[in-house]
Amino acid sequence: MKKYILSIDQGTTSSRVILYDTKFNTIDSSHKEFTQYFPRDGWIEHDALQIWNDVKGLIINVLKKQKIKSKQVLSIGITNQRETTVLWNKKTGRPIYKAIVWQDRRTLSICEKLKKKKLENKIQSITGLTIDPYFSATKIKWILNQNKKAKKPINQKNLLFGTIDTWLLWNLTQGTSHLTDITNASRTMLFDIKNEKWSKNLLSIFNIPKIILPKVVDNVYDFGTTTLFGETINIGGMAGDQQAATIGQACFHPGQSKSTYGTGCFLLMNIGNKFKLSKNRLLTTVAFKIGRKKMYCYEGSIFVAGSAIQWLRDKLHFFKNSSETEKLYSEANSNENVVVVPALTGLGAPHWKSDTRGAIFGLTRNTSIPDIVKATLDSIAYQTYDLVQCMQKDSNVKLNELRVDGNMVNNNNFIQSIADILQIRIISSHNSEATALGAAYLAGISCGLLKDTLAIEKLWKSNKIIKPKKSHSIIKNKLNQWQKIILLLTKN
Repeated sequence: MKKYILSIDQGTTSSRVILYDTKFNTIDSSHKEFTQYFPRDGWIEHDALQIWNDVKGLIINVLKKQKIKSKQVLSIGITNQRETTVLWNKKTGRPIYKAIVWQDRRTLSICEKLKKKKLENKIQSITGLTIDPYFSATKIKWILNQNKKAKKPINQKNLLFGTIDTWLLWNLTQGTSHLTDITNASRTMLFDIKNEKWSKNLLSIFNIPKIILPKVVDNVYDFGTTTLFGETINIGGMAGDQQAATIGQACFHPGQSKSTYGTGCFLLMNIGNKFKLSKNRLLTTVAFKIGRKKMYCYEGSIFVAGSAIQWLRDKLHFFKNSSETEKLYSEANSNENVVVVPALTGLGAPHWKSDTRGAIFGLTRNTSIPDIVKATLDSIAYQTYDLVQCMQKDSNVKLNELRVDGNMVNNNNFIQSIADILQIRIISSHNSEATALGAAYLAGISCGLLKDTLAIEKLWKSNKIIKPKKSHSIIKNKLNQWQKIILLLTKN
């Protein structure tokens, strides 16, 4: 009887379940987009129950389609959109408010108050993070405040908090496992990433009761079992999506870097086993902890990448399918000087400007849809350049190559743009779904299919290597134009 690994990849705009064989070849996958809620400017919410029901349905669908029994699944790995915050009533299993998404900006005023109290250095020294609505802590505080104002507030003893990994795990195990892994915990702005525990100091600052928080464990762990799909299946691996992609891309040595182009873009550089703070407004976060091996990384976050393409498709109706952007890019007029700043939910690293909004510069009567599409894609490459510059300064490591993954890497013109702007080799992985693959590898270690990270390194293969085609002198003028515009938007 054949055996399999199941990976749950719960993202910002869709949920995906992928089935792998014991050699980590993809056998089948199923995905589903879900509803995005925008109740106010800067507010973004998800229905956590919809996410759970979608994931459960996708698992059932894949197993049924492949005629696989649950006992053939050796282990489940989970990876997830990080920072997105759910609080639920453990008695009813229902969220007390919609999930507040990582892109949500509603807690900006809370963050500003923390900055006025001069808490930036303290919070960074404990968590490696900068004060921003991006992270879970202020979202938890906001939902708790809403609960207090409710006509019938729920007793905090009956509340549980989780990022999406914890929420899915709790439901898969029917309420028996309230756990998170070290990478997701490191994104809450409540976790002491050096000492690997919830910070009493920060819990006091945010007035968040420890009782609602999950237990924090390693990326490979006995997370519990699920019996919802027939016989018992073990859940053995868990990591936040960007750390899972780092594992899937086998970036296990200092200096190795990957960039994932999904809803947002997230560039991570392995900096080794020592905690180091960024001096260039990047984040320091846990890359992974597997057995005794714990690694840190610098991270740069671009809040809007694939979601900018989704915006062009769904709101401006420039095209019907995202795959059309490659052809549109080729049709753009090279003489047009259009610059798009896709700050639809603010600017992430290294600017951290939550209140900045998107803009288009250089429009003329000759500007076409292809010009705006190309400018949007190039803007993501320019932002990647900004992050690489910061990382090289912080690490004193010159980047010679960058491993890339995510849906956007299927656009060859986009990847060539990154290679040209960065003037380095861009290597696309043999599996563009590196995030789901990373979760599968963790599950594989848990059940004995893989021994350690060295075994993952041996499995990693490149798909193609893209080298720069344009000279630095040509790119320099474009970069200067981009940086002048960013300075204009962020100077206040």
